[in-house]
Amino acid sequence: MILIADSNIIVSALISPKGEIAKILKDKSNIQFIAPDYMFMEIEAHWDKIKKLSPLSNKDLKKELSFYKEKIKQYQVIKIPKETILKAYRLVLDIDQDDTFFIALHLHLGYKIWSGDKTLKEGLKQKGFSHFFIEIEDIKQRLYLKGKA
Repeated sequence: MILIADSNIIVSALISPKGEIAKILKDKSNIQFIAPDYMFMEIEAHWDKIKKLSPLSNKDLKKELSFYKEKIKQYQVIKIPKETILKAYRLVLDIDQDDTFFIALHLHLGYKIWSGDKTLKEGLKQKGFSHFFIEIEDIKQRLYLKGKA
């Protein structure tokens, strides 16, 4: 299974390195994660806030971030057709334009988005696009079933 990881998923894992999200990201299952290539720049732009909220030392936090940079394949947004980006932009224009490339990546590749952004998910649900997302419960269920196989 391949999932698109939203920035807030990685931020959550950095802030709660022993939490559910971090455990799923670190699971050695066959789940692969991808994200738009600018995502880690976005995370680094919020680094001071993440450092304040995380229980990890700066050194350990950087080590965690390096792990996620290796774990998550960065997809170059320039490879997404402009029409697809425009469609994604129109979908999120009144919700959160910062999520354009995550939605464009979904539209381009078809993989579900794992996001904790309730505003984005609710806004797209109201437009009939809740199927873009996967919930943590569904991911945990797949991991559980795989472990039982």
